[in-house]
Amino acid sequence: MTATNDPRVGTQSGPTADSDTAGRWVACDESGWDGEQLIGRRGPYFVYAAVAIDDAEATGIVEELRAETRYQAPELKFRDFKKRSIRRDALRRLWGDGGALEGRCWAFVFEKEYAAVAKVIDLLLEEQAYAAGFDLYVDDRARTLAQLLRQHGRRALGDQGYESLMTAFVAFASVRGRGDERAREAFFTHVEEAWASSTRRNVTDVLMMLRTTRSQAEMLHGDTDTHPMLELLVSSVAQAARHWGAQLGPVSVLTDEQKALPDDGLDNIAKVVRHGWGATPSSRQRPVDLRALVRGTSVDHPSIQLADLVAGAVRVSYEHKAGTEISEAGEDLWPTIRPLVDKSSANPSLGGIG
Repeated sequence: MTATNDPRVGTQSGPTADSDTAGRWVACDESGWDGEQLIGRRGPYFVYAAVAIDDAEATGIVEELRAETRYQAPELKFRDFKKRSIRRDALRRLWGDGGALEGRCWAFVFEKEYAAVAKVIDLLLEEQAYAAGFDLYVDDRARTLAQLLRQHGRRALGDQGYESLMTAFVAFASVRGRGDERAREAFFTHVEEAWASSTRRNVTDVLMMLRTTRSQAEMLHGDTDTHPMLELLVSSVAQAARHWGAQLGPVSVLTDEQKALPDDGLDNIAKVVRHGWGATPSSRQRPVDLRALVRGTSVDHPSIQLADLVAGAVRVSYEHKAGTEISEAGEDLWPTIRPLVDKSSANPSLGGIG
């Protein structure tokens, strides 16, 4: 782990507390994380949840949940709440109308397959457009292209052809594949094969554009930065800070420990968030008054335990609604989950829902 000289970035072992210096604390956790492997792993969704609460207040809420649900394990985990209706009822009350966390829970949902397709557009087509003087984010053009390829790609290429194309892209764009000429060539071989076999004109047109992005791919592989470009945790932390910064003003963010968020990674995210980000003027995000960006464990931080409950509940509810894993928990929780989810989530599979 690379150290940073910024004292506002690193590991937080002691309890968090809102203050004039720290601003409002926000605790975060995820569900469904697969690192950069976005295709063919566990479940279709990745959820990042953030609860606007510090440990000082979260401690009392956690103890009340324990007493109400007779919870004995050392840490609150959603997997234990999922199994019992009495515990699910407690969660609905917690973040529902009049609950202790009403208005203080937020989640961003990624459909992993769509996220991979969106990365194809951002890393290759958007870079090509930018070099030519075009802003692919104007009128949501980049999102439209990603949705088109995600929603019609399987029909145009067949399941095997589409999955082979996307698997080759992940292998090429991941940290492990960075600089690997064989991975890069394999991806473009799949692009050529997909273009030649596509049965839908709109997909064929996107693939035609991808055929011309070799120079962007070579530049991508020539970049010595080891930043994981397919890692959804990175963008999720920034999204959480942006959301709560707009709502609360000065914020400090505490996220659950993950190997994908070392000190230098947190430092990079913090710098971007504090200065604003976006590849083009139309996609530019405002700077956030981020006082601290730190990691911690759920053992040390009851606030992270509350974020775990939200993240797990959102993922189960979306899986149920999409029909990928039917469950009583998903059915019970969906009505109170839907309002918590950011409307800009990268999730086209449920149409206008969520």
